[in-house]
Amino acid sequence: MTRADTASALTRAQLTAAGTPRRRLYIEAAPGSGKTTVAAQRFGVQRFHGRDQRAVLAVSFTRSATAELRDRVLTRWGRAALDWPHRIVTLDTIVCDLLTHLLHTELVRWPAGHRQLTVLDQWRVLLSGTWTDKEPTVVLESGRVLARAARHAKKAHRPSTADVNAALAKGYCTHQNARHILESALSTTGVHDAVLARFAATARALIVDEVFDANALDLTLVRLATEAGLEVTLVGDPWQALYAWRGAVPEKVPNLVREADFVQRDLHTSFRWRSTHQARLADHLRTGQGLTLPQGQAKAVDVLIALQWKYLWEVDSDVLPLAFKSATGNVQEAACTLLLSEITQRAFAENATFHGDALTTLGIDHEAWKRLRPSLQSLVDGLAGASAIADIWASLNTVIARESNRPTPRRHSTHTERLENLRARLHSTSRLVPGLTAHQAKGREWDIVGVCLTGAEQQILRQGLRSDHEDHRKLYVALTRARDTTTVIPVDG
Repeated sequence: MTRADTASALTRAQLTAAGTPRRRLYIEAAPGSGKTTVAAQRFGVQRFHGRDQRAVLAVSFTRSATAELRDRVLTRWGRAALDWPHRIVTLDTIVCDLLTHLLHTELVRWPAGHRQLTVLDQWRVLLSGTWTDKEPTVVLESGRVLARAARHAKKAHRPSTADVNAALAKGYCTHQNARHILESALSTTGVHDAVLARFAATARALIVDEVFDANALDLTLVRLATEAGLEVTLVGDPWQALYAWRGAVPEKVPNLVREADFVQRDLHTSFRWRSTHQARLADHLRTGQGLTLPQGQAKAVDVLIALQWKYLWEVDSDVLPLAFKSATGNVQEAACTLLLSEITQRAFAENATFHGDALTTLGIDHEAWKRLRPSLQSLVDGLAGASAIADIWASLNTVIARESNRPTPRRHSTHTERLENLRARLHSTSRLVPGLTAHQAKGREWDIVGVCLTGAEQQILRQGLRSDHEDHRKLYVALTRARDTTTVIPVDG
């Protein structure tokens, strides 16, 4: 397919948005309106326009969203589109690049003089922890990086401050550490100008996908990019901002758009809807109209979505949720998550949602996981049979201990409850339906979608949704995943 062919496949509104000559562009895109397609088209337009050798950059906030945009660019424009220095990366990568630049210029000084860092997702991939309310916090003091202990309201498994300082001295940190250090450094003399100069020298265009997921530091970097003279494109939908728990500040995006004089282009036409009632549903939700949706059965949908994982486990044994809860924070839950992954692989050909986090929690790398899989699969067979749950729990601990040095907690009722829930799904005689939360369902679509709603959530829906309330936005995302039909599955709560 030629570039002319790919361009002709876009609508007039998409082509107008992708090709707008204004240097500051904000594209507001409704669900299914081709947001990623337009972002990919704009990347190529800017990449192949003119002879400026500086980078065209595109960023998003998750690895999956970044990978989708990268694949779309490669499909539409070919491999030359991503010849160095042009890149599509997470914003965390840009943060780490800027911090590395500050280390080289000695505006920030790392323990032992490191100028290149190994950046981890979390400390637990490297360091063991103890159950404590003392939390090591990596800070910037007089231009120097170090860790100090701080009291936390809740106890958790955390590494010691001494261990973190030792890891810093070996050139390690986490993405959160890198963000905190850069944010602190930007308030010190000289760093603001150094970052401006770095942007201006190395990049000519920046595309920010899912901009409503940005936190305060992310928006600061966008402002700096505009100050440095880059062409900046923001893409997103205020109705689909779900990450306030991660520090996102969607309410500040309109201020940035207004103050930096962005021109707005809207993508209102959705190509997702295959039925008029689903199209009307989306329109009514967006205009705040109150609705009552028809009830359905979990076994009759392609996917079941809820705002919390617990409702997915409670609704029906024909539903197989892809996680136990929103994180794998302890060893036993991580072990059960690896077991869940074997079941979701059999049922849906995909891993459990927090599979990678589970490996991190257990200190197990990819090769060790592959060695464990035959034993995990045997345990799944035991669950599908008549083996005692207590025996499976003990065997799971033994299997995990072959590759993990993390201490195993004493058995708790929640541990065996997870195994009982898995057994119920394995004993189901019906087709298993995947269960996801709105966060995991965002950006995806199915023909028929069931949405678990509590009585309180159904009342919110009857009164009409508002885009400035995060729980309302979660409902909006869940209710706009279907191509044909959305039904409600009532749950207690």
